[in-house]
Amino acid sequence: MQHQSSAVRAAYAQEVHHAVPRCLLRLQERANISRDDLTELVEQSTVVMDREKHRLIHETDWQRWGARGGRETVRRYGVQWMVYLALKRWGRISADDLDAARLVR
Repeated sequence: MQHQSSAVRAAYAQEVHHAVPRCLLRLQERANISRDDLTELVEQSTVVMDREKHRLIHETDWQRWGARGGRETVRRYGVQWMVYLALKRWGRISADDLDAARLVR
């Protein structure tokens, strides 16, 4: 992100938050509300907020969500592969480097 303009960096500083959680869509079948009405409620609840505030609101959610899929992914692919994925996401290695790492595994 060092090479990006301040406008691009500012865009990364904000995220969309749903005041009504999307997980309610899964619970819709148990509720007395149509899926369309519930979807509209969730979508109308979005607010753009500071990235750090959004992360703070979801602090325990990140841990729970990571535990759901993260541990299984690490078990399947290994810690080193997760490191390579993170490096690619952060722009520290190229797609070719990631492909090369896949072949080494």
